Amino acid sequence: MMKPVAFDEITESSATGKVSAIYEDMRQVLRSTQVNLIYRTLAVHENYFCAAWEALRPNASIAYFERCADNLRMRMAPPMPPDVPDIGEELEDDCGYSPQDIDAVDGVLDIYNDANPKNLILVAALKGALNGMKIGGIRPGSEADTDALPTGPPASMRAESLVDPAGVDDSLGALYEEVREATGGLGSVWRALGHHPAFLERVWPFLKEEMAKAGYHITVTQAQGAAAAAAQEFPFAVDLSRERVAALGLSESEIDMIDQKLDRFIHLIPRTNTLVLLMKAALVGEGRVRRKPFEGE
Repeated sequence: MMKPVAFDEITESSATGKVSAIYEDMRQVLRSTQVNLIYRTLAVHENYFCAAWEALRPNASIAYFERCADNLRMRMAPPMPPDVPDIGEELEDDCGYSPQDIDAVDGVLDIYNDANPKNLILVAALKGALNGMKIGGIRPGSEADTDALPTGPPASMRAESLVDPAGVDDSLGALYEEVREATGGLGSVWRALGHHPAFLERVWPFLKEEMAKAGYHITVTQAQGAAAAAAQEFPFAVDLSRERVAALGLSESEIDMIDQKLDRFIHLIPRTNTLVLLMKAALVGEGRVRRKPFEGE
């Protein structure tokens, strides 16, 4: 288990200049209302962040990337136990949740289930390149692989605010600390779900049970491998070796910090998204777990 850490970041609301412009471009290209934590913490290293997005963008905007992300999302679904709890029904019966309230929680899960497979592939590309691997520059399997994707968030994707972990009550604060210990960090999805503490408090015991099983750990490992393989086959090269990054003006210690952050998110993202899919099963049923979020939008 990795020791949990807090990440320095440039929040979406505080971003200015080049970082703000890249954040907006990311929302368009990655088709999300959110800029995820991995990018917010890499943005602290502005020269690297700008170069990283310049290298990633051509790959993130084509059909090959979408197909790989869809395949990876399927791999992130763990084996389901025979006794998945019906948390949605509990929330309706015990907490007075309406169908609209359930949809709101499900909408949060969909945002991050859509984004996390994409993010893991992009992080794997940056990590591999920084560590001297050849990433990308591979002839596409078909001409359709380089077709441009639509841009902009899907129409039904919500824009969710993130709860400040420092301002939550003791019960939610204790749960957040358990999440950090279990996954290595507090991904944004947990902060977005902080608006629904009743859901988190009911689903967390189920998640802890599943994290203790071999199937969960096998799923995480397979997802990491699939993401790395997808990144290596990018049509466009990601040439951000340690030497290239140093030439951008970054010190050795700063490059080491970036490497540690990338490592951490390769650990964090698949664990978090496997839990997102378990949460979805408990909220709306196993039949919805393997559906692509925002299909057709």
